[in-house]
Amino acid sequence: MCSMPSSFISKLTSNTNFRIMIKLIQKWATGRNVLILLAADLLFMLGIMPYMGKKMEELAPGIPPLDITIPSYSAEYAQDTINKMSDPARAFYKSIELGADLIYPLIYGFAFALLIAFLWKKLGWGQGLLKWVILFPLLGMIFDYGENLSIVSLINQHPNPAVGTAQMAAYFSLAKWSFAFSALAAIVIGLLAWGWKARSS
Repeated sequence: MCSMPSSFISKLTSNTNFRIMIKLIQKWATGRNVLILLAADLLFMLGIMPYMGKKMEELAPGIPPLDITIPSYSAEYAQDTINKMSDPARAFYKSIELGADLIYPLIYGFAFALLIAFLWKKLGWGQGLLKWVILFPLLGMIFDYGENLSIVSLINQHPNPAVGTAQMAAYFSLAKWSFAFSALAAIVIGLLAWGWKARSS
């Protein structure tokens, strides 16, 4: 998983609201809830978002949306991407950011948080520092929203997107992908450890 500054970890672990959130996630992390949210995530991931992506490709061929540029991009790249799009493409992109992409982060954020909490419960990892990994998907979700709002601002600023807004979008994207990949790594590790534990018992 990606390393984070000790000051960030210290602030995170000392925050009462985060502790309460972890307890709530652990409480909600039943097999039924995990399956429901994962099913909703698959609906978006395999149905709704690919449809939006295909439509976006039709309106802006050869111009990938900033959301899917991994792990980040420069401010100049963000400005150029928005300016290269046609007016219909920018309008549709904005509708995605303020529509489906407001719902999807909420679904995947809680789906993966509950899945990690479920796996941690099965492995007995729900205490100590490891319990804070449960928050990774939710932190990624928060940065995703920041990215979305920054992109909408860039679209509204066309034809002169501000450098500061573009740089902010890039920072949010980097943070989003960092926590997303950290959460996925945690899920893979948890699944492997749970499988090993079940095989050994």
